[in-house]
Amino acid sequence: MIWTSRMADRLAPSRREILRSLAPGHLIQPATALWRVYEIEAVRLHAPLTGRVLDLGCGDGSLSRVIFDGIRDVTVVGLEPDATDAADARRSGVYVDVHCAPGDAVPEPDATFDTVFSNSVLEHIPSIEPVLAESARVLKAGGRFVATVPSDEFHASRGSSLWYSALARLHGQTEAEAIDERLAHHRYWSPEDWRGALAAAGLSLESVRRYLPSKVMRSWQRMSNATGGLAFELFQRRATTRGAQRRMGLSAVTEHLSAAAQARLLELAIGRACETPPDVGDSPSGGLLVVATRRASA
Repeated sequence: MIWTSRMADRLAPSRREILRSLAPGHLIQPATALWRVYEIEAVRLHAPLTGRVLDLGCGDGSLSRVIFDGIRDVTVVGLEPDATDAADARRSGVYVDVHCAPGDAVPEPDATFDTVFSNSVLEHIPSIEPVLAESARVLKAGGRFVATVPSDEFHASRGSSLWYSALARLHGQTEAEAIDERLAHHRYWSPEDWRGALAAAGLSLESVRRYLPSKVMRSWQRMSNATGGLAFELFQRRATTRGAQRRMGLSAVTEHLSAAAQARLLELAIGRACETPPDVGDSPSGGLLVVATRRASA
């Protein structure tokens, strides 16, 4: 299938629609929701999600429910190493099957997928090369590898926070080091870095698109530091942001709110930040959408 801009336009919801769809489960994570709005927009406009798709690192399926909603003629298989999330993903209704397995050991035959899709996952994996090789193995010749990741300009695009920098210095860290520890980010590759790593796995870089302009990144940083950043410190840096939220029982805050009420509250919190034009121009950008093709000889 040839991916055309006309197909993308038909498939892409507006940012407000994305935001409203994300609201259940993201009301207590406004910074993450803001990031996801621009991320999903980039995927829906510019990524060819077609055929049989492997959702690499699918989590509980709630995000993929929004990403794949309205895309026709796709069959999605989930892959998630966390047993709790994998169980939730099976109940989500998004997948025909969900494997509880790591990204370097996909329990599927060679050349069985048209697309491997990974959304904000690869930056959290310490050793990424075996995962890229495994993705190439399960892709059909000509199949596509699609991934969203933080860009090489991630730190340059987010600006700086005086109070968070001071907090980081108490731990003997720079602000960037403190953020990387909290977010469990292991790399910020440039397009050329991706080209080389993908080539080594038998994948040819097809396109790279930047998203999350610096204005949005600065809004993201303010909200992220004030929510997940403080939660991380509250638990003495011994729990991930998500783990801290679970331990605090924050999901119970939204249990008695309708989806419409959650959407309205989230719009009030971050709606204006969703109005920034998506074109990053010459300014630094926080995210990269990477698309590669499996070579026949991989």
